[in-house]
Amino acid sequence: MIPQEFIEEVLERTDIVEIVEPRVTLKKSGQNYTGLCPFHDEKSPSFSVSQDKQFYYCFGCQASGSALKFLMEFDRMDFVSSIEHLAQRVGLEVPRDQKSDPGASQKRKSMYEVLDQSTSFFREQLKSHESRSRAVDYLKGRGLSGEIARDFGVGYAPPGWDNLMLKLAISNADRQLLIDSGMLTEHVEEGKTYDRFRDRIMFPIRDLRGRTIAFGGRVLDDDAKPKYLNSPETDVFHKGRELYGLFEARKRVRKLNKLIVVEGYMDVVALAQHGIGYSVATLGTATSTDHIERMFRIVPQIVFCFDGDNAGRNAAWKALLSTLPAMEDGCSAKFLFVPDGDDPDSLIRREGQEKFEVRIGKALGLTDFFFQTLGSDLDLESVEGRAALSKLSVPLIAQVSEGVFKQLMIQELSRRTGVDSEKLLGITGLDRSSPTRERLPPVNQRQRQLKQSGLGEHATRILLRQPDVANLLDDVGLAKLDGVTEWQLLVELVRWVQQAKDTSPMLLLSHYQDGPYFDYLRGLAEQDPMLSQDQLADEFLDTLRKMVRESESEQKQRVIDGLKQKPLSELSPAERELLTNYRRSKPQS
Repeated sequence: MIPQEFIEEVLERTDIVEIVEPRVTLKKSGQNYTGLCPFHDEKSPSFSVSQDKQFYYCFGCQASGSALKFLMEFDRMDFVSSIEHLAQRVGLEVPRDQKSDPGASQKRKSMYEVLDQSTSFFREQLKSHESRSRAVDYLKGRGLSGEIARDFGVGYAPPGWDNLMLKLAISNADRQLLIDSGMLTEHVEEGKTYDRFRDRIMFPIRDLRGRTIAFGGRVLDDDAKPKYLNSPETDVFHKGRELYGLFEARKRVRKLNKLIVVEGYMDVVALAQHGIGYSVATLGTATSTDHIERMFRIVPQIVFCFDGDNAGRNAAWKALLSTLPAMEDGCSAKFLFVPDGDDPDSLIRREGQEKFEVRIGKALGLTDFFFQTLGSDLDLESVEGRAALSKLSVPLIAQVSEGVFKQLMIQELSRRTGVDSEKLLGITGLDRSSPTRERLPPVNQRQRQLKQSGLGEHATRILLRQPDVANLLDDVGLAKLDGVTEWQLLVELVRWVQQAKDTSPMLLLSHYQDGPYFDYLRGLAEQDPMLSQDQLADEFLDTLRKMVRESESEQKQRVIDGLKQKPLSELSPAERELLTNYRRSKPQS
């Protein structure tokens, strides 16, 4: 039995237009979408889909329902299959044999309400608070009008520890709801609770229905840290899937055919101010495959816009790696790099909409950026260089779904290496009949097989972000981890990095492309450990120390358990002493 509150959560995260539009040709008509009804023959459209209400209705045959019912009726899926399909799309796993929690749905509704109230509070403070002038001057200095601030719901969290709390936390229940929704921070040890956001420009993050699900806050003092502060993950906010500005883009642009991915909230708002109303930003995380797939369900083209420095190009490369598994025929991805010293905000203010859109039109295609990056340090005039390009390219091209685009990438690799396409397919196994690919078990089966402990996953996540940390571990330390089944993948990764000459994250991940670990590792690689570059090494070693202590403790416990099964007369004096000390140290019940 699937809990009712889970069904409600899936429907809350699902946009019915994304479900219906691939199956029925829809046109925007006012606030709704219309098309020919798929459930009866008609010549004039009478089928209406409401994005606000998440409901479809046919004025001809009276067919109606939610996204769930549409799948059941149109695709002829049973109830469970429909739920599984929708849950997979929004990144949820269907719970089985769990008792229903009737309060979960009500709690989420209450969280939406308190977050909406917080939005109103911050907007009012931008108009009336005695310290508002700093925030207003900042926004005007960035060229934003009152109208654009209104459209994006921009507000102001004033200085002080308890402004929002005094306004909304009327009761203890209200206070707890504000904590659960990420608006208040609670320090249990100190017995203190205070506003999470203080003296910051506030950007509400909205879902596709326009409901506030979280906030991003920018400091007014550039010396303050962090520059941007996001809400924590909550029952209604999962930052690995959400995109700032997506709701606004769909609302502002009548026929949305592309999305620009930029780095920050201010870039999104500034571009909209100057006529580019189709930009979005990730929420403090790298662009993931989930983000890409979500955008491709809405538009056929994505343009990534990054700084032109090394950091920007590295971010662009990570975005490309996330894009490859999501690429299908009819989709395209491009890469736009702004000049040094600029960001999208400053660039469009200086150049204006027309010149900025010219830059978008000239943005570098995915294939060109792909081969330029991989070949940048190679001598492609030499046989060795072309062979190296092939070795680097093949595992990545293999991620692309079968189709024309994949074949064209193979042809481009053929052109750049001078190897005939057919021979290239045979040599590399990129063809559809590759035995290596056929031998792999299903993804979900592979992931179940590769389940690691929390410590193991954390260490692996850091290693995938900064492979060089593997060189901090000597043979003695590695030997202490070896032999523990659930940590063998981590040990293997460490050994590979220590032996490899190039330890870039891309090469580490691509090395496992055709093996059973790839999907699992790619998922970990997309998760941000939320640590600075300087913190990664210390955190990695600290995690390994904890793993060693845990392993030694478990090993000792296994020895003790073995001794407890033997008669006392068969134990050596040392074993008796060990068992006695264990029993003495064990708390008495």
